[in-house]
Amino acid sequence: MNTYRINITTGLRSALVVAVALFSGVALAAASEEGEKERSALELVESHCTRCHLAPNPEDLSREYWSYAIHYMGNYIGMKGDEFEDLTVSPVPPDWEPQKDYTKRYILSDKLGYMRDLYPFKPYIPPDPEMSKAEFVRLRKYFLDNAKSWPDMEIKRAKQPLMKGFTPVIPKLDLEPNALVLATQVDEKRRRLYVGRSVIDDWVGGGGRREGYDKWDDVVVLDIDSGKRLARVDVSSDPIDFTLTETGVRVLTHGRFPMTKVGIAALTDWEFEGDKPRARMLVNGKQRFVKHHLYDMNGDGIDDIVANAFGDGIFGDAKSELAIYYGTPQYSKVWQDAPADIPPGMLPGALRESIVSEQAGLISSSIADFNKDGKPDIVALVAQGQQQLLVFTNNGDETFTRHLIEEHRPSFGGNEVSAADFDGDGNIDIMVLNGDNVAGNHIGPIVPAPRPQHSVRIFKNNGNLNFTKEFHYPMHGAARSVVHDFDNDGDMDAAIVSLFPQWSEVEPETFVYLENKGDFNFAPQSFSSDFFSVWVSIEAADVNGDNKTDIILGLGNFPELVPADWLTRDIMKGRGGKAPSVIYLLNNN
Repeated sequence: MNTYRINITTGLRSALVVAVALFSGVALAAASEEGEKERSALELVESHCTRCHLAPNPEDLSREYWSYAIHYMGNYIGMKGDEFEDLTVSPVPPDWEPQKDYTKRYILSDKLGYMRDLYPFKPYIPPDPEMSKAEFVRLRKYFLDNAKSWPDMEIKRAKQPLMKGFTPVIPKLDLEPNALVLATQVDEKRRRLYVGRSVIDDWVGGGGRREGYDKWDDVVVLDIDSGKRLARVDVSSDPIDFTLTETGVRVLTHGRFPMTKVGIAALTDWEFEGDKPRARMLVNGKQRFVKHHLYDMNGDGIDDIVANAFGDGIFGDAKSELAIYYGTPQYSKVWQDAPADIPPGMLPGALRESIVSEQAGLISSSIADFNKDGKPDIVALVAQGQQQLLVFTNNGDETFTRHLIEEHRPSFGGNEVSAADFDGDGNIDIMVLNGDNVAGNHIGPIVPAPRPQHSVRIFKNNGNLNFTKEFHYPMHGAARSVVHDFDNDGDMDAAIVSLFPQWSEVEPETFVYLENKGDFNFAPQSFSSDFFSVWVSIEAADVNGDNKTDIILGLGNFPELVPADWLTRDIMKGRGGKAPSVIYLLNNN
């Protein structure tokens, strides 16, 4: 494990940019010194691929996909894109890129009938090639010769047994079917359900809104008991994360991809008690918020906000942040009169920002005391190239120490991290979901890229920040989870949803319940095929008032990332092309 001490008021962006320039210069110098010397594929990997991440292995991707991956990465060593005669480069349709941005967008297709749209980052593309065409071809051949075909990379197993302790139901809610529900939040006290719907219009170049993609980006408030719609409010971008407040719900909006020059991701408190919903904005102007937590991080008795923004990019200039917004003594007073919209920054007088990390790809975080010193620490998951699991221990003076727990190759696709004591020894363990697969998992003509390394993994905390992997459940596309003692037997169970399942199966695995049997043994279970859908959000809460914690699933009808025909496949027969936007798994334990 590597340990670093970071003053959270100091940014890392400039140092990383300088490092990139130095690495590039070293590579160019090495190439000129070697002249015509032939370098092996492994030497080329070590010289170039490891600038940004661990050296890839041919087993990471399917043989069909490696040509696309090599072509994409070739941009970052200055290759012109015409080195492979069996691949065709085409411009993206004009409506995909209404204005130019910081990405170089193109479509790549092959003679097998597959295609993929690619968008490398322009700032990291050198003007001249850093290897010869012969070397580039040799590099590609190495990966193709040593990779498996996509059918051999899929996880093969029968459907897991049905859960005996839960009953799936479709609640009667005043909510349209077939939505993309990025988040739900149950208010058990007020008997309300908050539903965050999105159309993911941020998939259009330049942040523009594609025609027809203006139906939803909203928060719907429903009465749980009657299903009646109480309110609906539009939000500026995808509502991706909720937490309850004393007066309503705190909404984290994601922002746009590709990023706009000034971010539009925001954190806003909404309340629905009066005649008209009221919004109070706390933070604005960030790039692609993904997660937030409420916790007193400095022990002053005032709740703070820990949030991470994913940004977009490879290095420290990606606008990615793990930040703490410390509440001031004036917070409550200032909050009362807060406006619905503020300029980029924080609500003046209420919050002050402190940056824990600006490392690219900060996709998820959780709060817990990992070293048992009485202070809350942060576990963070890094995606993009580096794929790292990090723990930031709280030094008690608003500085944090960075600990590298684990690092993997880029194909691992980190999605979420959570913290819980799974074995009851008093030490907080870590659960990690690897499942990001925007690259495609056999969806139509998109080149298939199943990744058997996708999984649910649980790491035991042995003390002194020493973690060992004790549980591993392979699962294509694992995206989000909840952890709770659902069966009330004294240990923590988990439920996981998949957004990128194995679509070649008759019934892709989009949900698994892991019943904790003790000593890091978990029994995987599922539910009836009659309730099959693809899910993107999951929550644990009591929805029927019986004092048992249920599971709420939000539909993952994600444009372009699910098969176009998924609503009419055999597994959906009899549903008329409609899938409920929210279902409950009622706890019978």
